[in-house]
Amino acid sequence: MKYLFDEVQRIAMGGTCFFEFQKGKFRNKFWLKDSLYLHADIFDSLNLYKLFSDFIEDFCCYAPNEVSEEEWQNLVAKSKENVQWNNVIEELSPWVEECFTRHKCFSICGI
Repeated sequence: MKYLFDEVQRIAMGGTCFFEFQKGKFRNKFWLKDSLYLHADIFDSLNLYKLFSDFIEDFCCYAPNEVSEEEWQNLVAKSKENVQWNNVIEELSPWVEECFTRHKCFSICGI
């Protein structure tokens, strides 16, 4: 993957400046084995705050955020307007689609 990292890659990179994508509702735990991670530098350089804050109610870079299937579909549609946003969303899509087979949402834990 180009933008997202699994647990092993995140640990190898070191540091804690990652957005964590967790399956389901946030359960007051971090660094889960089945999470995906997006480095804050990538988030900032691609201006992903603009994309996420437009479609995720009260999106916060420093707290957990729940993303519903409807919000996800809106993110997917909007991402098509920007090649880099689209690349990130396409990379995340298989994980999200698998998540929605078992959960009604996924969580994005801010840095």
